[in-house]
Amino acid sequence: MTALQGAPAGARDVVHLRAPAKVNLYLQVLGRRADGFHELVTVLHAIDLCDELSLQRRQRRRDLPGGAPDVSLRVDGDAPAGEQNLAHRAACALLAEAGAAGDVGLDITLRKHIPAGGGLGGGSSDAAAVLAGLDALLGRPCRAETLQRLAASLGSDVAFFLHGGTALCTGRGEIVRPLRPPRAQELTLALPPFGVSTASVYAALAAGPAARADLALLDELAQRVADADARGLNSLYRNDLEPPARRVEPRLAALLDSGLHLSGSGSTHFAYGRREEFTTACPSTLICYVKSTSGKD
Repeated sequence: MTALQGAPAGARDVVHLRAPAKVNLYLQVLGRRADGFHELVTVLHAIDLCDELSLQRRQRRRDLPGGAPDVSLRVDGDAPAGEQNLAHRAACALLAEAGAAGDVGLDITLRKHIPAGGGLGGGSSDAAAVLAGLDALLGRPCRAETLQRLAASLGSDVAFFLHGGTALCTGRGEIVRPLRPPRAQELTLALPPFGVSTASVYAALAAGPAARADLALLDELAQRVADADARGLNSLYRNDLEPPARRVEPRLAALLDSGLHLSGSGSTHFAYGRREEFTTACPSTLICYVKSTSGKD
C-alpha cells in the first residue's frame, strides 16, 4: 500500500504517512447508472507527488457529547479544513466502524502538495491514508474488506489508494483490480493555475444509460499495461472526459492541443518523460517532473 509509507505494524500513538497522487492512463465512460453515478473502466497509476499526513492518537476531550467523534484537522495548503475535508470524514467513519468514537481522540495534520481540482485524486488519497493509518493506530481492528467498504462509501477513487501502484478500476471506480505495472519512468506534469469541477465535466458529458464492461477489454488492458514503456502507454491512452472538459474549461485547449494527456476531469495534464517544451504551452502553468511509484526499472 503506497499510502501507508511510514506506518507501523502495530498500535502506536503517532503515524506519519505519504498520500500519493494518481494519473489516469485510460478512462472510458460506459454511461450513466440508475443511481446517478457513471460506469467507468479506468486504469489508475500512482505517482511520486504526495501529500503528507500525521495522525496522533490522544485522550478524548471530556466536554464532548458521549459517542461523538473527537477529531481535529489542521491543513497546511489549499484544502478545506474540518468536517468538509475527506480526511476528516474518513477518520470519523473508521472510528465509528471500530466502535472507538467515544473512546479515542485524534489530531490530524495534513500538508498539501497535490493541487485541488486537478484530477490527481489528492483528497481521495488523503482519505485512504487516514483509513489505513488510523486502523494501524487502533491495532488494526478492521478487516481489509471493511476498509474497502468504508473507502467506497467516501468516494470512487478512495478504494484505489488503499492499494496504490497500478490498478484497473470498474463500477464507479470502487472495484479495484491490481495490475502488473508499466515500466518505471519519469512523467511531466502540467499544473494550470485553475481547477476544473468534476461534477460540471460529467454533467457536460451527457452520457446515455450505462453499459456493462467488456470482460475481454479488461483483460486486454491488463496485458497492455504490464511492463509497458512510454510508447505503449501513449498508444493505450484514452480519456472520454476530454471533450466535455474542453467545453467546461476552454483554457484546457492549449495544453491538450500541445500533445499532453488529461488526468481524470483535469485540470492536470501529463506526458511520459521529461518534456521541456511544455513550459510555454499555457501561461502560468507550473511544470514539474515526477516518477511513477511502482514499476520495473
